[in-house]
Amino acid sequence: MTFVEERDKAFIKAVVEDDWSAVRKYSKKYNVPIPPDKDVMKAGIYKAVQYCTNIPDDVKALAMKKCFKLGFTPFIEVMGGTQHDD
Repeated sequence: MTFVEERDKAFIKAVVEDDWSAVRKYSKKYNVPIPPDKDVMKAGIYKAVQYCTNIPDDVKALAMKKCFKLGFTPFIEVMGGTQHDD
């Protein structure tokens, strides 16, 4: 399984089943730090899901709903304005 496939599988399990064990395992394996605040960690995953091209739209919609429920916006915004690719 590739890095991306493993990530997507962990994200889907977290969003759909509210099971964060795969995210923790993935983070440990690839040395990706997890924020100590659970809500911040969850919101980060919910936001990241929006930009994963292989995650189904229904999972993205659920992640968006859960992100709003936590009080966060489900999108990644650049501070100081809109990001441009120039």
